[in-house]
Amino acid sequence: MAKTPLEPLEFLGNRKPLSETELEYMRVIWNQPEGISSEEIYSMFPNALGTKSTILFRISEKGYVNVERDGLHYVYTPQVTERQYNQAIMQKKMKKTFGITKLPDFIAAFCGRKELTEEEAKKMEEMIRELEDD
Repeated sequence: MAKTPLEPLEFLGNRKPLSETELEYMRVIWNQPEGISSEEIYSMFPNALGTKSTILFRISEKGYVNVERDGLHYVYTPQVTERQYNQAIMQKKMKKTFGITKLPDFIAAFCGRKELTEEEAKKMEEMIRELEDD
C-alpha cells in the first residue's frame, strides 16, 4: 500500500510528550512563532515565578523550543509546529488504542474493512494533500 503523508514517525524525533501544563505554555509560544519573551509568558500565568521558569525549562529540555538570552530575559521560539505536535499525538493514540500505525489502515478499519484498495489509498492521499495545502 502507498505511503501517506500521515505515515507514523518517531514521536517528533523521540521527544517526550508535553504535560497538560507544558502544553498550555506551549500554546502561548505557538501563537508567537517569531518568538516570545519570558517576561510576556510570565505575565500570562498565575503560577509562582519559579514554577513558570521550571515549566519553560522542561519544554526547552524536551526540545520543543529554542531559547535565546535577550538582556535579562529569554526568548522562546517554537521548534515544532502545533500541527506537527497534534499529528504525532494522534498517531501515538491510534497505535496505543487500535494497534494501527497507518492512516489508510485506520480508515479501512473505520469502514469495517481490513485494508483499502490501491485506488482508494491514492484518492485519500490526494485529499490529504489538498487539505494540507489549505
